Amino acid sequence: MLFLVAAAAAFESEPVDVLLQDKADLFTNVEISTGFVPADSPLQVEFRTEANGGADVEMEGEGALRWPEALTLDFTGEAGSGLYLLDAELAAVTSVRVDLWGYTWESEIDRRSVFMDGATFFDPFVMDGAADDRVEVVDTAAGTELIDYSYDIFAGVSLEFTADMTPTFTAGFEGVKWAVNDGEILAEGAPATLEPARSPDYVVASIFTALWDARMDLVFTPSLSVCAPVFGCYEVLTFDLPFELLADSFEQEFPPAAYTFPLPLLESALSAGDLGTIEPGTIATLEVPLSNVGNLAVYGDATIEGTGEFTVFPTQFNANPGTTDGVVITFAPTVEGPQTATLVFASNDPTLPILTIPLTGNAEAPEQDEDLAGDDEVVSTEVASACGCRSTGSPATGLLGALTAAGLLVRRRRA
Repeated sequence: MLFLVAAAAAFESEPVDVLLQDKADLFTNVEISTGFVPADSPLQVEFRTEANGGADVEMEGEGALRWPEALTLDFTGEAGSGLYLLDAELAAVTSVRVDLWGYTWESEIDRRSVFMDGATFFDPFVMDGAADDRVEVVDTAAGTELIDYSYDIFAGVSLEFTADMTPTFTAGFEGVKWAVNDGEILAEGAPATLEPARSPDYVVASIFTALWDARMDLVFTPSLSVCAPVFGCYEVLTFDLPFELLADSFEQEFPPAAYTFPLPLLESALSAGDLGTIEPGTIATLEVPLSNVGNLAVYGDATIEGTGEFTVFPTQFNANPGTTDGVVITFAPTVEGPQTATLVFASNDPTLPILTIPLTGNAEAPEQDEDLAGDDEVVSTEVASACGCRSTGSPATGLLGALTAAGLLVRRRRA
């Protein structure tokens, strides 16, 4: 069958493409000084830094709007479409202090910039519950000869100072939440529940919030030697100085985005159906037009509820956007008296999943003329309607009602 029973089906609007792009400034003109360390050492080092850094993120995926249990929205990332780009710069100034054999000396000996970058691909949208709920880029620069410095302390004797440094920049990114209309998405696979709006399109205003963090570490390895022409150079001391220079963490919203989902909207010009008064054994028909004023195809099932002798044909309907379909109600009483029932449309319209139209009809036997005898042919009555067209949107012709009525004609004999 082309259609399922609407009440038991799962419905979904056309998915929308999602593209998120944002840039965060990391360590914007942040300056820090270590002071002279280590204390009580004949060689002490002070390291001052000024850092500037940035990161760019781009993610792609799609959004899906589903119902009927509730109107829910979720976002699914396109595997591997996430891109994280890191660009950072470290301005480093190094000073030394020497207190050796009664000789004291202090000076700034080096000033330079160290550049760091990196990139990684990932699966959006890195929220709680995802297989990978964090993106991280680590750039470890190669050990860099920072200084090769010689200073004559007196004739024929000099101090040789060298130092290597290994800076490490770690930048991270993770999704925190989606704010969508009156709802939130806080974890991967946990959709937001939204209030349906009776409109041809459902517009979702969304803002994605992410947590950005970064850390800069440095291992500094200075070495001090005494050099003399006769004895050569003698290393007095060397050691490693690990520094956690900078740390930064903050939440930032991506630029707002709006997504439009087309919806089906079912409308009927008929609020109640009265099939009039007819004789038992005859039939009356009524065409019920069904219009789709939405931007997504509307479809579903038509049924009759109640004890009245009413039937509906066909039992499924379908109307593309801007077109009209319909069904025909037949009233074929076999007993006298008023009768009632309810015409029920169950559709994929999220704002009107069940549309009911009350039906009434009455059967009365005509007064009998005892002088007349013979057979009478049963007649059919067609109740006027606004439309009998199908989903093609063609004008109503009443053909469907006439065919239905013709199939139900019966003959009876008078008593």
